[in-house]
Amino acid sequence: MDKIEDRIIAHLQGDETAEEARELSEWIRDRPENAKLFAEMALMHGQLRGLLSGEAKARKNGVIPESAGVVDLVRGPSNTEFLARSTTAIPSAIVPTFLQRRSILKSTFILAAMAACLLIAVGVAVGVAVLSDGDGDRIAGVTQANPKVIATLMQSSNAVWEGDSLDEGIPIHPQTLSLRSGLVRLEFVDGVEVTLQGPAEYEVMDVGRTRLLSGLLTAIVPPGAEGFQVDTPTAEVIDLGTAFGIELDDDGIANVSVFDGEVEVRPTNNLQRRLVHEGEAVRITNSNEIEPSEFDAAAFKKVWPVSSGIVRSTGAFRFSPQWPRRLRFVQSDSDIFVLPEGYVQTLDQPINVNVTVPGVYRTQADLTARELPVGRRVKCFLLQFNPVEQSNGKRRPPSNRPNPADLNPDDLKRIVGEITFDRPVLGLIVRGDDLRASDGRFSERGGRVPQKGRALELFGTPRDDVITLSEDRHTVKLDLAAFGIFGDHVRVIVDQPLVEYENQGM
Repeated sequence: MDKIEDRIIAHLQGDETAEEARELSEWIRDRPENAKLFAEMALMHGQLRGLLSGEAKARKNGVIPESAGVVDLVRGPSNTEFLARSTTAIPSAIVPTFLQRRSILKSTFILAAMAACLLIAVGVAVGVAVLSDGDGDRIAGVTQANPKVIATLMQSSNAVWEGDSLDEGIPIHPQTLSLRSGLVRLEFVDGVEVTLQGPAEYEVMDVGRTRLLSGLLTAIVPPGAEGFQVDTPTAEVIDLGTAFGIELDDDGIANVSVFDGEVEVRPTNNLQRRLVHEGEAVRITNSNEIEPSEFDAAAFKKVWPVSSGIVRSTGAFRFSPQWPRRLRFVQSDSDIFVLPEGYVQTLDQPINVNVTVPGVYRTQADLTARELPVGRRVKCFLLQFNPVEQSNGKRRPPSNRPNPADLNPDDLKRIVGEITFDRPVLGLIVRGDDLRASDGRFSERGGRVPQKGRALELFGTPRDDVITLSEDRHTVKLDLAAFGIFGDHVRVIVDQPLVEYENQGM
């Protein structure tokens, strides 16, 4: 993308088109270093807005006299608006480029830096690090130049915020997030992923410690990050290596559902504790009692795509129910099921993939096989088209599997759909041997019972399958045909590097 620094400034100024916004969003998601650059610039943008806001409130309350002239340095006809609406978080390595491209930025950057230093000095001298007005509103000043990053906002869907909007890729420091509507997904620095569904209020306190004040969330805690805790008004929920969801009702009562693994629930002001296992749910009352509750994953249905890193899907794609785990019982003539497979993991042995290059694949000769190396951090999905089993035109229950010789080829089912991931696809597995070899490495789904007839039929005829990987490697299109006991499976390996921040204290 040309002139990326200018594009980010335009975004923060609100001077971009919808197409430019889409391109910038894709650029941020494409590489960790892109997200980092955007985050650095957006961070200083927010800090300067806070400085200007605090200075204005301080003048209003008489803490800083109008004659002091601290921010008069940047009160030119255009500089104030620029500082309030654009970023000056310019890393030193690219300052010269910025100064060459935007003459206004040179004076603005210098004046902003002077104003920031003066405001901090004044804050220390007269005690305006935190101010209170007559209504009890608190105005936080700048107390540290590089606040600790706890998480990154990785994905949002129709998100509407209370107050200033938060963009994808922005770092999250200790703060309270107020989401009026929509969905957002946070990735913590230790790999924990939390998805919020608005309306929700969520306090990010530290790595491994958060508080849900209202709304609904899901948390996926990968191996190595056990102990992640979510406090609620009535209980503490502590992960023991799991995926779980919490929903607070209007009275602040927490309903906790465990999708995988187990959690420990500790009611507030009560010594009682309970382990809640996969497929179980509990309710913590206002009297701090733990009551069994009916497990119902449907309450979290809207969250699944975003919590899994799915940007969008069209056509026949549909998220699989969390149960049953056995793949052959997840059947449909009209849907390609999306099954997230287990947790993000770092490959401890190589894995063979069959599609690695963008393009359209119709035959076995088109495949671009390679081996993904050890050490790559990845997330895995299984895309499954599994028609309801039939024999001679009559449906049979899954437990009574027909003889393939009795199947009627006229029962062919065809289905088309596209699915887009938030990170680049490293490879696709479509061959039977490689599907079986990778079963169980990412999830127990299908890994314990060998399955046949799952590979894509890539022979180039109108009755065969077609798979397409987009040029940006984010979108997979499937055009599949299947019948009888023969389904189609595609395993998708998605790149999942952690966003890293330099000079980050843990």
